[in-house]
Amino acid sequence: MGVIPIANENDTVATEELKFGDNDALSALVAGAIAADWLFLLTDVDRLYSANPKLDPQARPIAHVTYEELMHLSVDVVGDSRWGTGGMATKLAAARMAVTAGVQVAITQGSEPERLLGLVAGEPHGTVFAPCPQPFNARKRWLAYGAMPVGTLWLDRGAIQAVCDRGRSLLPVGIVAVEGEFEAGDPVRLGDRETGQEVARGLVNYSALELRQIGGHPSTAIAEILGVDGEPTAVHRDNLVLLPFR
Repeated sequence: MGVIPIANENDTVATEELKFGDNDALSALVAGAIAADWLFLLTDVDRLYSANPKLDPQARPIAHVTYEELMHLSVDVVGDSRWGTGGMATKLAAARMAVTAGVQVAITQGSEPERLLGLVAGEPHGTVFAPCPQPFNARKRWLAYGAMPVGTLWLDRGAIQAVCDRGRSLLPVGIVAVEGEFEAGDPVRLGDRETGQEVARGLVNYSALELRQIGGHPSTAIAEILGVDGEPTAVHRDNLVLLPFR
């Protein structure tokens, strides 16, 4: 059509459900939604470095990052000055979102737009992040990155193992604490109570009030506690996604 669409979070007129936190995150979500081949994240440095190049003369440039390497970068690490400047933490978070959709991502300097064609041609003009070998489907991407969690379920060790290692649904018996106020069907975070780390996201089958009542109890006790028969799961496996960088 001869038109280049421009999406900018600052242009949204309504509110919480249209707010993603920054334009890097918004660009990653758009790239995944349109099945883009590339996402270019532009900054004031030419690429990702092993340290802040403005402070450390020994900083080495990083040309390629595999999917596994990106997912294992600690948020605490990428957020500090060792990884350069230019909002690098938000760009790495956006890269995580995009690569899980199968999009190849590059971080490069925004003042030299001619670098983009060179990157596509394979020239080393930035840092390239490889896409996930098995991309998330649209529903999993929405659960992981698009839906805005309104609460947190903190889980014991048994529940973490069941959900993360054995691919099971979350049962109420594994919930040790509930944060926030929400209704059945709302998106929530699932967190490891021992480590304080978020491990998954999903849609709950019960409200926060109900989960505070049945949390720590077996599913067979739900009818007695709530006075009605309900779902045996707090979050069903079909409505749950593990975060790849946990």
